[in-house]
This record gives sequence, structure tokens and C-alpha cells, in this order.
Amino acid sequence: MITIGFSSHHVEVLPFVREQMERHQVIVLEDPPSFDFPEMLGGAITISEYIMELDSGFPQFERRLCSLLRELCQGGRRIIQVEPYLETLLRIHELFAAGKTVDHILQEPILREVYLAERRATGRLISYYARSVDGSFEVVVQAVKDFARADAARLTLRERLRAKAIADIVRPGVPMYVEAGYIHYPLYQYLRRELGKGVKIRPLFLLAPVVTRLKGKRRNMGPGDILTLHYAFHHGLREEVADLLAARSLIYIKLIQKEELLPDKTEAPHAEDEVRVNRLVDSLQFNQCRELFEQIRLAKRERAVQLAQVYIQRMSTGSKVSGEE
Repeated sequence: MITIGFSSHHVEVLPFVREQMERHQVIVLEDPPSFDFPEMLGGAITISEYIMELDSGFPQFERRLCSLLRELCQGGRRIIQVEPYLETLLRIHELFAAGKTVDHILQEPILREVYLAERRATGRLISYYARSVDGSFEVVVQAVKDFARADAARLTLRERLRAKAIADIVRPGVPMYVEAGYIHYPLYQYLRRELGKGVKIRPLFLLAPVVTRLKGKRRNMGPGDILTLHYAFHHGLREEVADLLAARSLIYIKLIQKEELLPDKTEAPHAEDEVRVNRLVDSLQFNQCRELFEQIRLAKRERAVQLAQVYIQRMSTGSKVSGEE
């Protein structure tokens, strides 16, 4: 049996990760192979030395995950890193560093696919950043949709490549746990295609019990991720729905907590924050997103949260919403 554990890189998810990893003999991580990784598992280098090379935005998560993986490795689990898209992307960077040209990259099919997908997505992301500073709301919304489409194409390529690589290492009767981020749900479909109906594959959203208890929706994914998955699965969406998701995502990314939070006072601080922000943006229609976006566009997160709360309060009481504070 294969379990795909969909989760985030937050400390609060680690108890659920441990529970699942301990049930499986093979653990497949969502990372490109690293020379330092087996060294870290075996104790040849410290976890701190290994993490320094990662440049992670969630160092406490990485530190505790590495400690767990060491423990599982010592207990006889096979732990491997499988992420062909990122591995290929690293190879492309190395080729450029060695003086190779774009023409050289484009001659090899897999390098070509990854290079073009990454270039399109990165270009659309840069365009979004540029327009988000002073572009009209409609222009910024269009930039969000353009990036979501390019990101969806990159996502499907990434999951297709990873599914094929994972299928090659599946062995009958050996339970396997596959790590995956929430946005990578297409991996399940591609892995199902690769392995057929003879292999049981169980998609598992690790924080589902927590999100259900918090009365969250859509597995706590934000509107931007929902938009990307719509494009990935359906290759299209009614424009008014896409516009609304894109508009809500502009508010979401201004309000969501991006710093690493530890479960000290609460069990799942990131999940709770995501539920709060999703609940807020789900209450907004397109024109309301426009009004609020103009108020918080250049504000830091703390100030943006304050302005959004005032906006929602005035909306709920029927007061006239003003940008003056």
C-alpha cells in the first residue's frame, strides 16, 4: 500500500507525520537527492550543518523532521529523496554555471520541458510582483490568473515526473509513505495512472482532523491554491469564478502569517491562522476585494490585518466602508 501524506512544512503537522511514517517501511521525501542527506541520516554531519545548506523558511520544522528521520532510519526504514523536477532544475543551473547556453538545454527533451515550464511560471510571477505595486486592480487580478495558469502547467509536469519516478521504486508488499505538499494533489492521479488498480493508493490530508475541528473548508487551502488546482485539473474555469478566486487571493496573501509559528499556546497556530483568513476572504465579493486591496496593498501584514478586520466589521454592520483610518 502507498500512502500519500499531504501536509505543510509546519511543526504542528509533525505528530501526524510521525504516526504515518512509522507505519511504512519506505519513506519518500519531496526533495531532490542531496549528497549531504545520507550523511546527516548516518550522523556523519550534524542536523544543524545539513539545515544550513537548505536555506529553509521553516528551520524548526526542518530540524525536528531531520531528527525524526534519523530515528526512523536507525529503526530500519528506507528513506529516499525523490523529486525529479527539482533535480532537473538543479542540473540546468549547473549547466548554465558551466557555460552552457539555452540552445544546449533545449536539445534534451526533459531539460527542455522543465526549463520552459519554469521560465513561464517565473516570468508570470515576476510580472505579478511588478503589477501588484501600482497596477489597477483588474490588471493585478489578471496577473494572478496568468501566474496560476503557468504554475498549474509547472505543477502537472512536476507531479507527472515524480509519479513515474516513484512508480519505478514501488515493490509489492512493501508499504510506502510519500511526502507531498497540499498543492501537489495531482500526484495522486498521476501515480494512479502509473500503477493501475492493482496497487492501493491512499491520499491522506494529515491535518484533516484539526481543520475539521476548527470548522475549516477546502482542506484549509487558500483561494490562490484552489485557482491553481482548477487550472491543473480542468484547464479552465468560468472567468467570473477565476476573477473572484484571484481577487480573494490578493487579500489572502496580505493577511496570512508567513513567519514560522510553533505550537506552544495552541495546537496548530498555522492551521488556525489559515482558517481565520479563509473565513474572512470567503465573505468578500469581487468589488469588496477591490476596495480592501486598495487599503492594504502597501501595508505590512499586521496593519493589513487591522484594516481588514475594520472593513469586515463595517461591512457586517452595514456602515459605509472608508479607506480613512
